[in-house]
Amino acid sequence: MSGSETFWTSALLMDDPSRQFRFRVTINNEFIWWAKTCDKPVLNIPVIGKDEYYLGSDLPDTRPGEVVDFQPITMTMIDPGNGEQTKKFLEQLSKASAGCFPRIDGTKLKTAFGTVAIQQITGGPKDVGGVVYETWTLIDAFPVTIDFGKLDYGSDDFVEITITWEYRSFSVSDATGVAVIAGTSDISTTTSQEQAITLDGSFT
Repeated sequence: MSGSETFWTSALLMDDPSRQFRFRVTINNEFIWWAKTCDKPVLNIPVIGKDEYYLGSDLPDTRPGEVVDFQPITMTMIDPGNGEQTKKFLEQLSKASAGCFPRIDGTKLKTAFGTVAIQQITGGPKDVGGVVYETWTLIDAFPVTIDFGKLDYGSDDFVEITITWEYRSFSVSDATGVAVIAGTSDISTTTSQEQAITLDGSFT
């Protein structure tokens, strides 16, 4: 039996299960070592036909929709080095506004913040740092909330920045870099009723 099959029943040495604290985040390929917490993607598959029973159908034709919906991802980080991360986020917002803040250009906002990736790592070598075995790359990610934290004379806690990301889709690759699932941002607009019916499982 493999290690995964005998994990709960065998005392033999085997790989550890995934641990919440073994992760790292990169934004624009920069390792954000000060990231403290990070959600993993949550997807919702819509259900079509649930309400048909209430419309007089004894046996509703319940079926999955064809377009998956993604919940926002929340990330919390410590602000290191005298507000360096705060400065970076403000500079990225400035780029997205082209000097007209608080007005922003959505395309420039995505470009300014770049690629967001969440990696899970093992507990063992690559020289103590562990090995990346799972990488979630958010496609067309952009921030919808940036909370720069709070100040309190009665607290010695670190100042935390909390950022919430929206994204179009995601891709996941394994330890070898091979894609397990590949999302896309290149979705063309439908030009006919027939294409809409093919694309949208909820079309009635």
